[in-house]
Amino acid sequence: MRRWNWIIVGSLVLFAMSPVWGAPYKMRITHQMPETHFIATEIKEFKTLVEQKTNGKVAVEIFPAAQAFKPKETMNAVATGAIEAAVTTNFEWAGILPTMDIFIVPFLITKIPVIDKAIQGDVGATLFRKMESKGVVPLMWMLQTRTNIYTSRDKFLLMPADFKGKKIRGTSKIMNLGSEALGAAAVPISGPEVHTALERGTIDIGLTGVDAALTRHYYEFHKYGVVSNNFTVLHVLFLNPSFWKSLPPDVQNVIREVAATIQKKSLEDSERFKDWAVGELKKKMNVHMQTEQEEQAWQAVMEKPVLDYFLKATGKEGAELVELVSKIRR
Repeated sequence: MRRWNWIIVGSLVLFAMSPVWGAPYKMRITHQMPETHFIATEIKEFKTLVEQKTNGKVAVEIFPAAQAFKPKETMNAVATGAIEAAVTTNFEWAGILPTMDIFIVPFLITKIPVIDKAIQGDVGATLFRKMESKGVVPLMWMLQTRTNIYTSRDKFLLMPADFKGKKIRGTSKIMNLGSEALGAAAVPISGPEVHTALERGTIDIGLTGVDAALTRHYYEFHKYGVVSNNFTVLHVLFLNPSFWKSLPPDVQNVIREVAATIQKKSLEDSERFKDWAVGELKKKMNVHMQTEQEEQAWQAVMEKPVLDYFLKATGKEGAELVELVSKIRR
C-alpha cells in the first residue's frame, strides 16, 4: 500500500477513536469530487445541517477527492463498514446495478421536472431498493448535470449528419451507442486524457459536461461547442446498514429531513452551475444552445438504440422503470 493510503487509513482510525469528538455517533463520508465543486459544497452543507439539527449527536467528517476510497471501491467499503457513508455516481452504481443506466438513455430523464419526480417518486424508490439489496442504505440523490457539450475544431455539430465519419470521445458502452447512432465512431478516452487527444487530433469531437469542458480547457483546441440536455449524471449518498440501525429514530428522521433538503437544493445548484459554466465557455469559444428542432433530430436517432440496449440488459426490471418514467412524462 502506498504511503499516502496508509496516512488516509490512519486518519480514518484516529477519527473513529479520537476522544476529541464528543458526539455519540460519528459519520465519515467519502466522495470523489474536488472540494471546489458544488457537489462537494452540498456535502459540506449536509454535514453542517446534520450536526446542527442533531444538536451535536452526530459528528460528520468528509474525505473529498477520492482520498479515502476510489469511486469503484465505495460500495464495498460502505457495505463492509470500512467507512460509514459514501457518495458516488449512477455510472459507478451501474457497474453492479445495470438499471442505474436508465439516466443515460438519451432525453429520457433530462427535464428538471422529470428528474425531480423520478428521484422523489417510484423510480428513485425502486432504485434505492435495489441498492439496499447490495448491503447499503441509500438516503439521497444529488444532481450533478443534465447538460453536455459536443465540441469540434471548425464548426457546430447541429444535426446527426454533421457527426458522420467523425471520431468522438468514447466513455461507457451505453453512452457510446448514442454517439454511434449519431454517426460518429467512439474512441475510448478517459477524462484526464481528453486534453491531449484534442491537441493531437486523436478525436474530432469532444464530449463531456459543460463544467468539465471548462476545467479541462477544451476551448484551447476546439472553438465550437453544441450544448445538449441529453443525459443525466446523479450522485447517491448511501450509508452502512449497521451504522444506520445504531442511530435513534429521532436522529434518523433528522438525517432524512436534511437529505431531502439537500436533494431538492441540488437541482437548483446544478442549473446555476450549468448557467455559469456555459457563460464562461462563451467567453472562450463559440457556443450553440441546442434548439428544440435539433433536439428532436438527435432524439430520433439516439434514443431507440440506447433504450433497446438498456431493456435487453435489464429485462423486466428495466421495462418497469421505463414505464414509470413514461407516466411521469405524460
